[in-house]
Amino acid sequence: MIVLRSELAAVEPASRGLQHFARHLAEFVESSAFGDLARETAAVQHALQRVRYSVHIQGRRVLVEKYQGQPDYTEEAVATFERFATEVSKDYHAHIDNAADMNHVEAQILNCVAELYPEAFALLDGFCQRYTHFVEPTIAQFDHEIRFYLHYLAFTRQFRAAGLHFTYPEITTEPGALSAEDAFDLALATKAIDAGQTVVCNDFRLSSPERIFVVTGPNQGGKTTFARTIGQCAYLASLGCPIPARRAKFTLPDRIYTHFERQETLSSLHGRLEEELVRIHDILTRATATSLIVMNESFSSTTLSDALWIATQVIERVIELRCTAVYVSFIDQLASLDRACVSMVGEVVPDDPSQRTFKFTRRPADGLAYAAALAEKYGLDHDALRQRISR
Repeated sequence: MIVLRSELAAVEPASRGLQHFARHLAEFVESSAFGDLARETAAVQHALQRVRYSVHIQGRRVLVEKYQGQPDYTEEAVATFERFATEVSKDYHAHIDNAADMNHVEAQILNCVAELYPEAFALLDGFCQRYTHFVEPTIAQFDHEIRFYLHYLAFTRQFRAAGLHFTYPEITTEPGALSAEDAFDLALATKAIDAGQTVVCNDFRLSSPERIFVVTGPNQGGKTTFARTIGQCAYLASLGCPIPARRAKFTLPDRIYTHFERQETLSSLHGRLEEELVRIHDILTRATATSLIVMNESFSSTTLSDALWIATQVIERVIELRCTAVYVSFIDQLASLDRACVSMVGEVVPDDPSQRTFKFTRRPADGLAYAAALAEKYGLDHDALRQRISR
């Protein structure tokens, strides 16, 4: 702790969080409690350093006694066998695991040593009882969190090396602010980089009075990944980590709720639609004006008319709560339901609608155009079918 305090003071961190922690650490190191701990630790270490003993092993008999100047045969044994050592000799060393726990023989030897030096071990026993929880809680939490943060920074190197960007988002108290440029999904990017493929980045933006992204487009067009990207960015921003984007601005959410389809199980007594309704009711009951809700193909298990009615009720409730949401849906009408809704459409290659670009554009939903284009491409449009039937 003393070394950490000195090194933090030497680097003069710019982060307010690290500055506060450095002051807290300095105050703790200078406190009387830490002084007592340091003095008692030194006393116990000094006492244990004076503990010296020898072990005599004869068959199954082990004798432990105080060290009384018996000769150490280590150097003599090494010198004796040194003449047989050659650079090309085979290594006959046996690997012995250095386990943290003692075996029963080691434990018995230690008990014998404790009987030989009762004062030193009594001092150690009292020290352990007094300082069972010697690590100060704030320092323990910092140790846990900084390890995660450093591992995360190391994790981002592979993406930076591939030309992708990470940034600390601008944090604002503006209600519903949620925007990013060149954002990408970490899980998909990891697979793409390993496979030598290009990572597709996307932009998104919400500003007052907008609250909901309604994401539509062709199947297998990246809608779920796009929704997941927004959720990841918001979550990482809440942790104080750089997010996978070139530039971003967020109102930090108090909670992030997800509503993704779950596979039905025989143990459940509810149907899929009922289970979805129960979950979305629970989310909307707990959500606040600063929450983020991510919904993916919700209520697709029912009819189109029922799904439209349910989704409309959900969106109206989200608007009433004034929280932000991402709604991946196959229902284009939701994108124009209210001025709070922002339509994000998954694009396809203009000359070949069967090819997805995985790019999302802020524009009115026109999912029927994909169906018409595909039908025309494969000779299944209205005119083509009439010609076939008339033959």
